[in-house]
Amino acid sequence: MTSKISANRKQQRLNQKLNVEDYHHPKEKTNQLLELEFSKCFNFHKKNVLEIFGGEEGYLTAFYKSRGADVTSLTKSQHKSSFDYVYQLRADRKKFGLIDIDSYGYPDKFFPIVFELMEESCLLIFTFPIVGINCVNGIMQQHFYTFYRGIPTIGDVVGQVTDWGLREWFLAKLVDVKKIKRIYRFVFSCERQKATEFCNVKNR
Repeated sequence: MTSKISANRKQQRLNQKLNVEDYHHPKEKTNQLLELEFSKCFNFHKKNVLEIFGGEEGYLTAFYKSRGADVTSLTKSQHKSSFDYVYQLRADRKKFGLIDIDSYGYPDKFFPIVFELMEESCLLIFTFPIVGINCVNGIMQQHFYTFYRGIPTIGDVVGQVTDWGLREWFLAKLVDVKKIKRIYRFVFSCERQKATEFCNVKNR
């Protein structure tokens, strides 16, 4: 049984590396963005976009650029490790109006640092694994317990992201969550708050 799971996981990683559409879902992701655009929830025009784990083929990069956005796409060939490069962006004091974390469903290591990379108003999008499909071994289960103190529900993810945002005085509000085969795509609207107003405290 263990060897079968291991073999399936190896095949899954190979499919991810080869950018098989069934594993990175470009059409479904762009359709979600189009729905947000058509509903006038968000205007992607001229946004400064950060793609974490940007695909070499540039599916979402092309979408954002077609809307007039200035895109920084962290690809493995150009930036090596996205986990490392975000700290360089923070050191350079870069700010973005849209951050898209597409790390095949495990974005947690980028929290709460991504809130330090946000403009005053920012759209946060990330993929998250559907438990029982992408969570296939004890290592992944421990990952969830480390970040969420258990196997998380959608509500747990929303609550945790909200708490992480407040560390940097961002109010994160869930706009959309869509199930796409093995993953969820979460979309949050993040607005920076004045600490004094948010806490109802006056500076003396």
